[in-house]
Amino acid sequence: MNIFINILVALACVLLGYTIGSANISIPLGKLFFKQDPRDYGSHNVGATNCGRLWGKKWFFFVFLFDTFKTIAPLFISWAILTFVPMNNGNSLLPDAAKFASGDVSEYVIQWPVYWMSCIGALLGNIFPIFIGFKGGKAASTYLGLTILTSWALSVCGLITYMVSLYIKRYVSLSSIITGIQTAILAWVWAILTQLKVIPTDFIFFINWMPLLYCNYVYAITFTVLVAVMVYRHHENIGRLIAGNERKIHWMDSKKKVNN
Repeated sequence: MNIFINILVALACVLLGYTIGSANISIPLGKLFFKQDPRDYGSHNVGATNCGRLWGKKWFFFVFLFDTFKTIAPLFISWAILTFVPMNNGNSLLPDAAKFASGDVSEYVIQWPVYWMSCIGALLGNIFPIFIGFKGGKAASTYLGLTILTSWALSVCGLITYMVSLYIKRYVSLSSIITGIQTAILAWVWAILTQLKVIPTDFIFFINWMPLLYCNYVYAITFTVLVAVMVYRHHENIGRLIAGNERKIHWMDSKKKVNN
């Protein structure tokens, strides 16, 4: 295994993730449709929550989905290039997920799923976007993108936890934190069982969106980093939650309740 190439490719994945993760949709949307810059209103944040408070739930979901895509795009680009492009004497640099699962990786230059590093780059791009003065969101959408890419089972568990918490408490920040911690724990459980080959390979690929991405300890570490940073970025919200003055969302309320 060539250490230099491994480090170089890892940095390239981070850079790709950072570049795409720095893209922003809320500012051009605000200026185009509302003649507003979200940084001048509400929490002065370019994230989906602030946009939803300013412009309504439709725009919350639009911005949130775009920010989620910023994690999906660099991860799949990295995976596709490293897995399919013959850059090493006619062979790819990285084995596919099936070979990772079988342990047959000795012939490859890169023997770990380095594409997960693009998620770290996307995280940095979301928080410190180079295109808008290094002042971005709180990384909840980056974490969501990683969850969606992992497996349908983890996505369903996270979605249920998030929506139930949001419905009961009406706090976006609290729901994001609770869901992040829960899915991070599940990610480690899944990675450990996968690494120890406790779970049959066919079942792994059934849960993990077929034989695409390999979720071992690298994935679990990446997931933990994203969740930890997301929780830290919500430190002001946590303070307001403890003090009892965190803002609730109201677009889930019925029209009758809102009018009353």
